[in-house]
Amino acid sequence: MIVTVFVGVFSVLFAFLARYRNVQWGLKAAFAMIFLFLALRYNFGNDYSNYLKSFLDINEQNKINYFSNENYFEIGWVFLIRLFKPFGFFIMIVALALFNSVIYFRLIKKYVPVNYYWLAVFFYIFTPSFMLIQCSAMRQSIAIALFLFALDYIYNRNAIKYFLLMGIASLFHTSALFLIPVYFLGLSNWKMNNKTMFITFSIFISLFIFMNFFKPLLDQFISNYFVKYEVYNAEGKVNSGLGIIYLSFLLLNVLYYGKFQTNEFVMMFKIATIGFMFIPISIIMQDSSRVSLYFTPFTIVVYPILYAKIKSSTYRILFLSMILFMTLYGFFIFFYSDTFNEAFFSYKTIFSARYFY
Repeated sequence: MIVTVFVGVFSVLFAFLARYRNVQWGLKAAFAMIFLFLALRYNFGNDYSNYLKSFLDINEQNKINYFSNENYFEIGWVFLIRLFKPFGFFIMIVALALFNSVIYFRLIKKYVPVNYYWLAVFFYIFTPSFMLIQCSAMRQSIAIALFLFALDYIYNRNAIKYFLLMGIASLFHTSALFLIPVYFLGLSNWKMNNKTMFITFSIFISLFIFMNFFKPLLDQFISNYFVKYEVYNAEGKVNSGLGIIYLSFLLLNVLYYGKFQTNEFVMMFKIATIGFMFIPISIIMQDSSRVSLYFTPFTIVVYPILYAKIKSSTYRILFLSMILFMTLYGFFIFFYSDTFNEAFFSYKTIFSARYFY
């Protein structure tokens, strides 16, 4: 955890300094640190050892039946493993680290105002479901990155390129098929106004209230069409309810300030809103949180833009203080949780590995 905090603090600092003319390279320096952190990791994350094993096992097989139900991994991932067979597993990790770093650098550079680079980098590193979870969920991280890149094709209304990219994404993680209808969100007449704000927020709260009613239907859907992901299907619980209050606060801000965005940004506010809808569902069915991982990264852009729109200095301080505190609280809870502590707490590099895979 100490290494992660160190990388996070200095990356945020470099991104903050990017506002100054003499340090315009600050964002590049921030993502250079992030890239090295991701590229040199060894046995870091819950899924790392399984992916290493799959790399060795698949490359030992002479022939693979891609369409067999016994083949756990999607075609794209198996192809990638075959592609990197001459170079080794560690080199594949380096390539994936570079790919993800470039995608998130591009996202922040293109859409976040320079004065708020630091806030976007802060969210990317210290929100566990972004950099940390995605460096473990390697297959889905590729699909998420392709979705972020495909945002331009929604804006440009280039359906062929968008559907092609989502098709490729689904070859790495089947859940990416849920992203195909997102293209039509850009063609819809859904306007973020007071009426939609009321309806959307009501749906969000209703999902918490009636979530147990939907569980049998969702279980049946997963077992029929996404049997591979039943392994993630564990049930969570609501504790004190403070998290629901905080999430409601964030959603109301996204809905309200989404009304004042240009066409360039309103799409990201809409996608972030969809991500909120999966939160109640993920409490009763954790595999649905895998779908939310596609939508929540847009908050890396949405929250800084939202914060920049707040005119009241008092409310700016309140909003920033709350979101920074809750993000850091979630970050430390993540590292000390039973699920992630052992896999993420200690950072090791490839130089500590007994063999160079």
